[in-house]
Amino acid sequence: MRIWVYFVSQYLKTAFGFLFFALSLYFILTYMEDSQHYFNKYKPSNSTIFFYYFWQAPSIAIQFLPFSVLISGIVTNWILAKHGEIAALRAAGLSMMKISIPLVSVGILFTAFHFTLSELILPESTTHYLKLRNVDIEKKKIDNVFTESQWLKAANTILHFHKYDEMKQELLKVEYFKGNYPKKLSEIVHAQSGYFDENIERWVLRNALVRHLDNINTSAVTEVKPLYVTNIDFAPPKILNRESESSQLSFWQLRRLIAEAEIAGTNISDRVIDLYMKISTPFANLLFLFLTLPFALKKERQEETYIGIVICLVAALIYWFGNMALRSFALKGELNPFLAAWTMNVLVATLSYMLIRKLDKGQ
Repeated sequence: MRIWVYFVSQYLKTAFGFLFFALSLYFILTYMEDSQHYFNKYKPSNSTIFFYYFWQAPSIAIQFLPFSVLISGIVTNWILAKHGEIAALRAAGLSMMKISIPLVSVGILFTAFHFTLSELILPESTTHYLKLRNVDIEKKKIDNVFTESQWLKAANTILHFHKYDEMKQELLKVEYFKGNYPKKLSEIVHAQSGYFDENIERWVLRNALVRHLDNINTSAVTEVKPLYVTNIDFAPPKILNRESESSQLSFWQLRRLIAEAEIAGTNISDRVIDLYMKISTPFANLLFLFLTLPFALKKERQEETYIGIVICLVAALIYWFGNMALRSFALKGELNPFLAAWTMNVLVATLSYMLIRKLDKGQ
């Protein structure tokens, strides 16, 4: 058990160390470029510049994460082979599959971390970044951040809002009409804001002023409710600006947006590909780790290790550019989006498994 803990600790230190180095280098180089052109043009404050890069960090980290896994796998396996740990374990009768268990477990952990980051952190950070760039730095009109006035309808109810804040996912200046609008109304509700409750899948209005009407549409009773549950069940993506990027939406939000767009007959092939990519891309972490096992651990001779490193890096680049090419084919309608998202994953996984099995048999 201790040897597994040792393997994992070595791997994690290398992975996070490389990720930190890559992020630092990226932001230093990007700042040097932006300070001469972009920042020099718009003159943002120091705090604005800080948050400009701060909100970019999750997006950049997600892009570097699979390569951090790849590099850390190569380095860790090379260190273990150089010190003779791998040879000792194989001499003790352990197969390559068993030796790989702790590293594969870490790969699965990074895959889950990648997916969680893209679902819970990336949508918020991307929205904040776009708002900061467009409004605070480039001084574009605030209307570019909001979806303008719309009407939403459900059974015997109509909801009207003046603006939708995409950052907070809240309705602003809301009017809600209940009854057979406009002939016979039972309630008229006014509220400054409202939010979508995921648990009950309904829009909820805050501090709502509720007017109960009689049969002749005259106000009978007026009351204030801290929370007022409407009958509107359209989730936020329904009213999101169509210009919103897929990275601003979680998997479930994007899936709901696609379903509603398909009903409306809208062509959103790019959104469908992005949906499948949200699932397939995190598995690059696990696949890149598998790539390091058959080459970096093949033999303990130095020349074999160098060859393995080169092959790992080339295979990773082929995987990355292959995904880009397949995505372009899917956008043109020449390839199924599901196949475009998963083909490279299946090919790399199959190749890695065959090489590991071959290595385990001593061929």
